[in-house]
Amino acid sequence: MEGITKEDAHFFKEEIRKRIAIGEGEFEKFLELWEFKKYARNELILESNEIPKFSIFVLRGCLRQFLVNEKGEESIVYFAEEKHFIGDLAALRSKTKSIYTFQAIEECDLLTISADNWEQAFIKFPWWAEAHLKGYQNWVIQLQQQMVDLQSLTGETRYLNLLKAKPNLFQRVPQHYIASYLGISPETLSRIRKKITST
Repeated sequence: MEGITKEDAHFFKEEIRKRIAIGEGEFEKFLELWEFKKYARNELILESNEIPKFSIFVLRGCLRQFLVNEKGEESIVYFAEEKHFIGDLAALRSKTKSIYTFQAIEECDLLTISADNWEQAFIKFPWWAEAHLKGYQNWVIQLQQQMVDLQSLTGETRYLNLLKAKPNLFQRVPQHYIASYLGISPETLSRIRKKITST
């Protein structure tokens, strides 16, 4: 595949093998369904109100998935770092417009798969359906927990939980993005950080 190194291919393969066994010689054929893409810092990858062209696996970099309300305010629903699969699969597979925008926070190296190739992967490689299901279930659980936390936990507790779960994220993501993800204002986030550092 053009643009992808042997190390990248191995990285991708090992991540899938954490979920499912892959038949001998099948991964190379599976990899042919994916395309390597590079995106610059802050570049839009997929835009809302458009039919998604592909789904994503992150080789390097960090990107964000967000919504924009009628007032033009952004709400970040997900950060995808290395080893993450991300995309609007429902819109991709049904060929309908997505409500999400995906943007590179850093320079990103991605593997992408089109809707047609996604369907081919399901047909040609039955193990991919099981691997996808396991990953999708974990993603749904995370989003559901995030929704519960927004309703039941204080901003400070949500901040501390995120700091514990993803400490490196705070070194690579602007603070106003962290605030958006936590459902608080940048000013509130600043007060929380000052309180924690002073105790």
